[in-house]
Amino acid sequence: MNKSSSAVSFSDEGRDQQLYALLQSCGISEKNVNAALLQAASMGHNHLLQILIEAGATNLVGATTCAGFSGHVHVVDALISQTRPVPFGAAFVGALIGLRKDIVDHVVHRADTEGLDRCLLMGAARIWSCNTIEEAVFLLSAIESLVKAGARNFQRAMQVISGDAVTGYWNGNVFTYKAKILERVVVLGFPYLTADFFGRTLLMVCVSFLFKFLRTQESTWNIPPSKSTSSLKAKQFADSMILGSETRESACSEGTVQDMISILSILCQNGAADLVSRRLLEVSDSNLEDVRSLLQIRTCYHQQMGTIGECTTCSIQWPLKMMKFLLVECGIKELNATVVFFPVYHAARLNVLLPVVQCFLEQKCCDAAAVYLEMSIAFCQGEAIHYLLCVAPSPIDTASRVDALRAAASVTRGRPRGAEGVLFTLHLNFMDDPEATLAQGRELAELAETDLAVKKRLRDEWTQHAFEAGAQAGERHFLSWMLVRRRSCSSLCVGELPLELQVAIGYLPLYRQCSRTPGTLLSQRQRGELVTALSYLYQGSGKVTKAELLEADKLTLLGLLGSCLPRCCCEVAMANDPTANPAALRAFFKTQ
Repeated sequence: MNKSSSAVSFSDEGRDQQLYALLQSCGISEKNVNAALLQAASMGHNHLLQILIEAGATNLVGATTCAGFSGHVHVVDALISQTRPVPFGAAFVGALIGLRKDIVDHVVHRADTEGLDRCLLMGAARIWSCNTIEEAVFLLSAIESLVKAGARNFQRAMQVISGDAVTGYWNGNVFTYKAKILERVVVLGFPYLTADFFGRTLLMVCVSFLFKFLRTQESTWNIPPSKSTSSLKAKQFADSMILGSETRESACSEGTVQDMISILSILCQNGAADLVSRRLLEVSDSNLEDVRSLLQIRTCYHQQMGTIGECTTCSIQWPLKMMKFLLVECGIKELNATVVFFPVYHAARLNVLLPVVQCFLEQKCCDAAAVYLEMSIAFCQGEAIHYLLCVAPSPIDTASRVDALRAAASVTRGRPRGAEGVLFTLHLNFMDDPEATLAQGRELAELAETDLAVKKRLRDEWTQHAFEAGAQAGERHFLSWMLVRRRSCSSLCVGELPLELQVAIGYLPLYRQCSRTPGTLLSQRQRGELVTALSYLYQGSGKVTKAELLEADKLTLLGLLGSCLPRCCCEVAMANDPTANPAALRAFFKTQ
């Protein structure tokens, strides 16, 4: 018997070695190996799983999720033993999707405190995606098991529930049961949640629903064109879609508003500050018309084909009006000066920062202006940066601006979305002093905590080395211009090109690039190119000296170059000024 057993073991081991050698020799791609890994986890083949991992498979999280979904405890254990923290959450998600109570119990039994907290976050993120009562009831039971076993990261869980999960996974199915899960999480976590935290959470819910409204409007109005329809029929079709969309959007808006108010009510009934609770419960206990009146949201009218009818309320007003109500009437802005940090961070991530910032500043939440500016720069939101720099009180708080710029460019709070926000802020002369702004650009390029991608762009465009590189590029522009002039005077041309056209051929790209740069300040590289170009163009004219060019501002330099170009070229370039044109502003960020 032992001999037979050893023979089988030897046979399995030999087959495994042959399969491993085959995978290595064939050079199968990582994508295919990972696909095989997921299939092996779903089928519970632990031996094959180990072979695939040794052969280069890397998607252990996906494999753990598949194993949890399929109910293969031994595979879950094998994967957790290799990398513990992440697979706990992955196995828990798989168990939630597959409604596998045995896997949930196994994960809860094996997980340490870190693993339990990760599973709590995963469960919080699943709340708004439940489609059936069975899923919602199962999720509530799983979350209670986690808390009973020792999960305590309620603040992060509440941020997930009121933030990304609302916007990313929301559906309107079985909302009553989802609300019960939210209420239970709030009740269980009440000892660990402060009044300030509840205030931030209420504002984050409004930001999340603001994003939902905007996304709903975009999907409603994006009607695909029909190539097979005549223009008249296409217009009639579009008109009918618009009229129908108003009804659909109205129903969607009112239902979503009711959900938003229900969520806010649950938060207030189970832990928010007393002042917030009393005022907000007046809203949640009212019908939609009473809420409209309380929040002062008017119903608009439209006229079409001689008739006047009621159209849907502008849905973006709902969350913004609710935010104002929370800040002023409910007293959230009096809780703490930093109560707006998480809502602003969430708004920046969702690209709805500008209306949120305007709302906060209108309600005199000015103490957090540096937070708004930091988030605007870090997430490259040009309109918000421009707005904040324009509405800043005089004299400006230069220290706060410098701190905001450096924090947005650093890696201390995670990598910034890109370098464009930092460059845009410098172009806007955020210090209201060109020399001081240029000095900040140079210093930021040398700070150790500055993100590497940001640092590279700053060194290439805002340092003395960048000015010298720009001057060398200006020399090349001059050589190109001389080549154009030489060829325009050759026998191959019918007649000599006008001087303005010669200059346009050589310098129009430089003029367009600099004129489309937002703000009043050019980068050092751009200044180097322009100063060198103008030195050659005005050489011997006596109109301007090299020293005057070095001291000139953006408007003067572009004016001097523009006077040498055809007028039509200047008009086209200046029409694309991003600072004055929001559409051009968005185009500027896309092209960087």
